[in-house]
Amino acid sequence: MNDELKRLAQFFPKDKPLYAVGGCVRDKLMGREGGDIDISSACRIEEVADIVKKAGMSYSEGSKRLGTVIIKGQWHYEYTAFRVDSYPDGSGTHTPVDVRFTDDMSEDARRRDFTVNALYYDICNDSIVDLLGGRADIESRVLKAVDNPYRVLSEDGLRIMRLYRFVSTLGFAVEDETAKASSELSGRLKDIAPERIRDELIKTLEGDNAVVALRGLYTCGAMEVILPELAANGGVEQNAKYHKYDVLEHSFAAVGYAPKRVRLAALLHDVGKGKCMRRDGNMYKHDQVSACIAADILKRLRFPKSEIERTCRLIASHMRDMDGKTRENKMRKFIAANSDIVDDLTDLMYADAMATGYGADKQKCYRMRRIRDQMVDSGIPMSLSQLAVDGQDLIAMGYSGKEIGETLQSLLDMCIYKIKRNDKEELLDMLNRRRDRQ
Repeated sequence: MNDELKRLAQFFPKDKPLYAVGGCVRDKLMGREGGDIDISSACRIEEVADIVKKAGMSYSEGSKRLGTVIIKGQWHYEYTAFRVDSYPDGSGTHTPVDVRFTDDMSEDARRRDFTVNALYYDICNDSIVDLLGGRADIESRVLKAVDNPYRVLSEDGLRIMRLYRFVSTLGFAVEDETAKASSELSGRLKDIAPERIRDELIKTLEGDNAVVALRGLYTCGAMEVILPELAANGGVEQNAKYHKYDVLEHSFAAVGYAPKRVRLAALLHDVGKGKCMRRDGNMYKHDQVSACIAADILKRLRFPKSEIERTCRLIASHMRDMDGKTRENKMRKFIAANSDIVDDLTDLMYADAMATGYGADKQKCYRMRRIRDQMVDSGIPMSLSQLAVDGQDLIAMGYSGKEIGETLQSLLDMCIYKIKRNDKEELLDMLNRRRDRQ
């Protein structure tokens, strides 16, 4: 732990030492680079306020009811007093309805989720306190609930998503009883706010073992709650000539081949195939249907508008030029209109092809990117803002109204199709000669 935290720990009472707790301790034991540092002790937040001032640091209130404050120095730390949480029966809501503070670390440990996250690091004494066997579970690479898994997962439905998020990011397996409980209690996720589902999904997709985690979410039934449109593709068979897997497994495999920035689009790129089969008996235009369904999903999960638009554009375009035979002029027009997503789109197309199980023709998948690079190297404008001629030039020549926009678009198209170079003098000379002929 850093020197600032060690100094802060020295101001805590000897009988109520300060501990780092949770993921930062787990990551320290695993030799992983740590992120946020959560800290805890038996001191109530009123006591901590005085301690923080003596240490020359500042703090801001978090939640008095939950016993949390944010301590600010060179770094920020979330402090939580030891506590016991109570949740309403029959609900998977994420927020406890009752909180009782305690001096007993073992009670605090049992309010947490998994043993690997219930480790405490005594900062002053440089020692780890392990009350529930978390250290052994790290060594065994297993995720186990801190107590009866039915209690742990039923209290907070989001813990089921956290469970498989840790499968993705840590590469751990789920202990049998905890896995069984996740299957029986997956319905508790219906009580969780969409934003929290979204955040856990994003973190799951960022892990190195995302495909295993996604399969786990499907197997335990959580996928039917959080992404029912995607889960509906389980068992939807595809033409064996082109695909080894059903639609859902193909979608999971595409995530595995996609770079992290494209994984959300990879997960949802074929989400409409099942609907197309049920409605039409074929998968024709599934890319457009998938984009519409993905938009509904991402809106429901409260993704930012910009992310929804970008993801849906990728999905709607992922079948473009799949055979590599589209005329180059047509490709140039598309590339100019979509230059901001060409890199992501070609990566998605490659992941999609690899996920068929038959490999991918990399030359075909990245043809669009090569054409884009050639256009850039040749100085071809991708938009009106890059055109050497602008509206003021046309006004000076006597153009007005709609004629200005139409003429600029015509010039842009000529440059894109390599009929003309993006040279101001050359383009204006052509317009002057055209006017002289009229």
